[in-house]
Amino acid sequence: MNAVGGGPGLSAPFPTAVDPPPSGPAAGGNPELDRLSLMQLDRHGEPVWSPARSEGAQLLWGRDMTGPEEAEWMIDSVRSFGLNPAKSVLDLSAGLGGTARALVESCDTWVTGLESSPLLARLAMDRSKALGLSKKAPIAQYDPEHFNQAGSFDLVMADRIVHRVRDKELFLDRVGDCVKRKGGIALFDYVIDGAPGSWDAWNTWREEEPMEVYPWTATRMADELTQRNLDLRICEDLTLLHRRHIIDRVRKLADTLAAAVPPAPVLAALKRELALWWARLRVLGSGLRFVRYVAMKPA
Repeated sequence: MNAVGGGPGLSAPFPTAVDPPPSGPAAGGNPELDRLSLMQLDRHGEPVWSPARSEGAQLLWGRDMTGPEEAEWMIDSVRSFGLNPAKSVLDLSAGLGGTARALVESCDTWVTGLESSPLLARLAMDRSKALGLSKKAPIAQYDPEHFNQAGSFDLVMADRIVHRVRDKELFLDRVGDCVKRKGGIALFDYVIDGAPGSWDAWNTWREEEPMEVYPWTATRMADELTQRNLDLRICEDLTLLHRRHIIDRVRKLADTLAAAVPPAPVLAALKRELALWWARLRVLGSGLRFVRYVAMKPA
């Protein structure tokens, strides 16, 4: 495993490449999953998510997870909403459904998960079915650019979605429409914080992202929520915590790979995943911040 250090706030080398073994069984091999992966392509014409990447992401972030915020942490972050069997949640960043199912199991609430990747949505729903949670934690695919969810929820949550949406105004309109009166919104997202510390790092991050990104400033996001007659309760900078979550999981990755070496396609996908998160780390706290917004809808 190769390593590169020197990023802001890193006290230990950060692995940016994983060398695959000479040979090994191919990951995936399911024609339907391959078809779903081809339904969402990145700017280079490659699948944003593949079966191999979904496996590699779980090696890095944990079972059923596709990002650094663990399910338990997400549960704690929305505990103030008092979720219970009489309440419902809309998760607009379902991924593989790990957080949605954890909310069901922890709060005995009802969660509808939406995921932009057709592949991840299928894998997530299959997992919910296998665990007997197809009714309490269903996951479906959606397009955030044309979001028009029917129904209303006590809590709408989204992790790192808004900065990827071009028409944010329309997206936030629809989010507001989904929230019941006295209900809440919890958004976790990347926002611009002044000029980048390094334009080279900034441009590398933009190029490394599979899809175009359109981040707002932290103030713009807060203003847009307020303009929708929402009571903005929390605007909290979580950049340092987010960085720590990322670095801690990467440091654990070496032990995971030492215990069992995955197939070459999974390692190749993991290499790509690490490169993406390294690019994000280089700008987090240096032009980009990770902020939590909590807003309530008046009675």
